[in-house]
Parts: sequence; structure tokens; C-alpha cells
Amino acid sequence: MASIDDELGRIASDPGTDWDTLHWIAENHPSLRAAVAENPATYPELLDALASLGDPEIDAALARRASDPPESARQSPETPTPAPPPDAPSDHAPTQDESVTAERLDAQDTGEVDPVTATQPGHNAQDAWFPGGSSASDQAAPGPSRVTSVAGYGAARRAPLQRRRSRAPKFILAVLLPVLVLVGLVAMALSLLDGGSPADAPAAEAPASSAPAEDGEEGAGEEPEPSPSPEPPTPDELRVEVAGLPEESSCDSPAQDGEVLAELASAASQEGRWVESSDGELVQDALLGLQENCDSTHAAALYLDLRESEETASALRGTVSDMGTAWIQTSFPAQGQPLNSFVSPDGNVLCELSDTLRCRVLQHSFTAPEGCTEGVTYAIRVDRTAEPDCENPVPQQNQPVLGYGQTAYNEFFACTSFQSQMSCWNQLTGEGINLSASRNFTY
Repeated sequence: MASIDDELGRIASDPGTDWDTLHWIAENHPSLRAAVAENPATYPELLDALASLGDPEIDAALARRASDPPESARQSPETPTPAPPPDAPSDHAPTQDESVTAERLDAQDTGEVDPVTATQPGHNAQDAWFPGGSSASDQAAPGPSRVTSVAGYGAARRAPLQRRRSRAPKFILAVLLPVLVLVGLVAMALSLLDGGSPADAPAAEAPASSAPAEDGEEGAGEEPEPSPSPEPPTPDELRVEVAGLPEESSCDSPAQDGEVLAELASAASQEGRWVESSDGELVQDALLGLQENCDSTHAAALYLDLRESEETASALRGTVSDMGTAWIQTSFPAQGQPLNSFVSPDGNVLCELSDTLRCRVLQHSFTAPEGCTEGVTYAIRVDRTAEPDCENPVPQQNQPVLGYGQTAYNEFFACTSFQSQMSCWNQLTGEGINLSASRNFTY
């Protein structure tokens, strides 16, 4: 009686063997991969996977396959495959040799994903499909059952070369179709409970909309009155909101905090004055609290927005202006002379200090930012780093000269003149910029 290895070798070389059997042999019997590679029935994906293994025997088989296809490959697909010999029944008790062979096959199943398996389309390493409907776990089971399934490949390989179709669509239809029908019935029942079917609703509503108004009946066909707008918050409610602003602020938007103060000024001031003088003190306490809970940069930005904006109510602007800037904490203070504008000794750098610091370099060799044609102007705001601002260039107006080694400042910004550059910074944060004809450098 032929051994199981001989039987598998014959199956691996038989052109009538189906794809799944060839895949199983290539995956579980490395010694027969060359025979699978030379088999003309092997599908292209399995051939690519075998070629990627770099095995000399497999490469030689693939070369023979390409140069001279075997005679079996030229057989007609309709040629019947000889029946298995009578001395090889499909169901028989395994001999001792077959049991040993089965144990060797089981010992080769290490659980690792073989490169051939990984490249087969649609293969699942946990549940690979084999002829006869068994799974990879069933094929790996030790004992006689595995030998029997291998011996049965003589019949399985005569099956047409096709893939098993998924049962998922039928299962989905069987489960979802009754659910959809039930949902539709429920929707129809709810519609009837609401006063009739959807088709009857337009007919029932038509007379109400198209009926002409009776003589003497006022208001017929008029648009319904809009719902009343919510009442605005009272001054007391706004005072509570301003008092809690330091704790509630996100510290990300000075403008948003300014809206809270502006609402109080709109509701609690008349003719440029607070109705209650304590409201001015409440605003000052809120600004001091924002500096403590957020930082001086946030508080200074809000202070400047309220002081400089034309939309700020007079009572609120007056309260902010009366505070001054002495309460704003500076981490990098400057000592020098207070100046609003100045020019470097060589006349190439012009600066002005106000609520924003702006400096303009007239002649330069560095690449100008986009949109800067007549010199380059940079701006520093209390809550922003230096950035180009060529739309607002510093004009030449015979500004005083800031000599080398001298410093000019205002409440928020400062500049020191050096022979190599003009260095300007934000006194609150210490961030700034160095300017010269050859370069600009932010820090």
C-alpha cells in the first residue's frame, strides 16, 4: 500500500487537484512545495507566494513550469480523472505507518503563519477553509481523523475549481428583513394614532389654509405672532457675572471677557457715568483678578482693548483710563528715557512705541516677507510675538535719534540701540526682535 507521503505527492502533482487542496499541501508539507509549484493547476497568488520563499527547488520547479509546461497541463478540462485504485478506500483505519506520518504532520503545525498562507486572497489564519468544509483547527487535529481527511483528497480534488460563497448575505436578509418590516408597521401605527394616515393629512389641512375669511372677521390668514424674545439680564445679574469673571474666564480671549464688562456698562450706566459708583470699582477688581488668575499679558491686552476701542462705553473707558498702567506687572522692565518714536544713529531703523511696538528697516539684504516692498515693518503686541506688519509702515518724520547704548521705553515695550542692531522687546513677556540691515531675529 502506498504511504500517505506518496499519496500527497501524487495529489500535489495532479493537474486536477483543486486550489484549496494545493494550498493546504503547500502550507503543511514544505517538501511537496516544489511539486505544487510545477503543477499547472496552481493559482497565480500561490505561485507568487512560493516564489517569494527563495527555495532553490521551488525556483527550479517554477523555471521548468515557465519553459516547458507538462503534458498534463495540455489535457482537456473535460478529461475525466481516473478513479482511485480499489486498494485505497476512502474510509479505512490508519496503519501504523500512516499514524506516524500523521504525527509528523502535526508536529510541523507550530501555529505560525506561513508565507504561503499570508498571501492567499481572503485567507484567515484562524479559520482557513479546506476541502470538505473543515477548518484549519480541524485539519491540525492529531490522530486518525487527519489521515482520513488527507486520504479523501482523491475525491475532493475532482471538485470544480471554485471558491465557497459566503452565507453572510442570506443571514443578513433573514435577520434584517423581519426587523425592517416590523419598524414599518410600528411607524404606520403611530401615524394612524396621531390622527389618520399620512395621505389623509394634506386633505384635512387644506380647508383650513384655503378657506376665505368671513366678512367682518379680523386677522384671518395673518401670520402668527413671533414668540417673545428672552428678557435681557438685569444689572444685578450682570454684576454677579462680572464679579465671577476672574474665576470663569478661559484666559484665552481678552475680547470675550471684554464683552462681559461691556454688557454691564450698557445696562448700568447713563450719560457716560455709572448709575452706581460701585460698578466702577467692580470693573477694576475684575481686571486685577484676571491678572492674578490668568496673567499680566491677558489683563494688559484687555485693558488696551477697552481703553483704545471707540465702541467702549464712556463710563467703562473712563474707569479703565483712571486705573493707569502701574498695576500691570512687567517681568522684564527697562530703564532709559520715555520716547514715543525714534530712529537709529545710521537712520536705517525707525521705531514707534504705543499700545503696539512697530519698527521699520529701510535698507536690508535679507529676504523681505511677502507684501513688503518699501522696507520691512515688524509689530509686537502685548499678547503676540513679533510679526510682519508692512500694511502699517512706520513713517519717516524726523524722529529723535536713539544713540548707541541708549534705551527708550513706554509702559509695555522698550528698545535699545546698538551699533550692530536695534533690539526691542515686550516688557511683560521678554519676547522681542533684533533688527539690522543684514538680518532680523526674533527671540
